Amino acid sequence: SSGINAEWPLRRDLQSMLQIHFTDTDMEQIAYKTLPINQNTTTADLLETLVAKFRLDTPSEYGLFQVEDGREVQLLPSECPQFIKNQWLVESLERDINAYFSFHKIMTR
Repeated sequence: SSGINAEWPLRRDLQSMLQIHFTDTDMEQIAYKTLPINQNTTTADLLETLVAKFRLDTPSEYGLFQVEDGREVQLLPSECPQFIKNQWLVESLERDINAYFSFHKIMTR
């Protein structure tokens, strides 16, 4: 036996995974999904996938947000979440960073 477990995911496979937190209108986390997302997947593409996964009736009311150190910013349809995640990984080498993606209803002010 070589000691290598063929069941364990490869590093490149883990790097392609993206965890998305789904929150309700009170911003309480309901669930999260970990999805294989390639580097070129846009926010618009990912939103279509999330709307289907969570079986939502009003997809236009939802957005994908990056939450970094407590500050939330809605992603533009053309942005690539994997690129943002990779930036976080680089930043984490220099400082502590608390960052994740949140999928929830767009709040109207």
